Amino acid sequence: MLRQLKECEVPDWLADLTAEAITQEPLPLRDMLHDSVYYPSCGFDSDPIKHLGGNVFSFVYVDYGLSRVAFMKALHFSGYDLVASRFVAEEELAPNGGMLFSVPKADGDPRKYQDHIKAPFCLWAVFQRRNNFGATHGPTRFSLLFVCADGVATFQTLYVANSITPKVIAVIQPGHGFGHNWTDYTDCTQIFGRLVLENSAGVPELLLFGGVGARDFYREPCWPMFRNLVRLFYRNDGGTVGVWNISGIHKN
Repeated sequence: MLRQLKECEVPDWLADLTAEAITQEPLPLRDMLHDSVYYPSCGFDSDPIKHLGGNVFSFVYVDYGLSRVAFMKALHFSGYDLVASRFVAEEELAPNGGMLFSVPKADGDPRKYQDHIKAPFCLWAVFQRRNNFGATHGPTRFSLLFVCADGVATFQTLYVANSITPKVIAVIQPGHGFGHNWTDYTDCTQIFGRLVLENSAGVPELLLFGGVGARDFYREPCWPMFRNLVRLFYRNDGGTVGVWNISGIHKN
């Protein structure tokens, strides 16, 4: 949890969930999206959960390059037990139709790296902190929704179509250079940035921006409207991530 940001209580919709409710009841999609972190091209990066858990309790991860087998092998968090998980059907995410979207020709071709795109799937999992780990380790409970799909299409389907904005957008090593991402998330004039910033529901409060490389690379935000630095933190791989605020309330 970042001390520079407001500490929050686990929301009721999440705190009250039983394993049976997770596996048997309808997906609480709007609750999951509200005040969430949206992290496209996420890889296996748990840093947003590690650093923002307690400020945020719902994490939406998206990456079309992770297979179901690889993701399931990696699905564990130190100090946490899995309450329950289940696979989510596309109709639960997009009840009015599939995750289809049109892209202006100038923005690129979503089929550019077709050979690297894995079979789509979606998994919802809820984790509970073990009793022998204290509050400094992380929140008592958090929700993770992982979608193996395109980050642009998923944002359109989940947030724009439902008139919801996430609390946090994560743009961390998004792979537009050599990582098989067909578009550049760091450029706010390209399609992903436009979708996020022109969403009728509003603009996210926070931007996470960073990646591998010299620490000075990430001392300025990729989207200039997020100009107020909350905190920089350093990754185990030698990378850096900045937390940037659009409102100007926090700065260090």
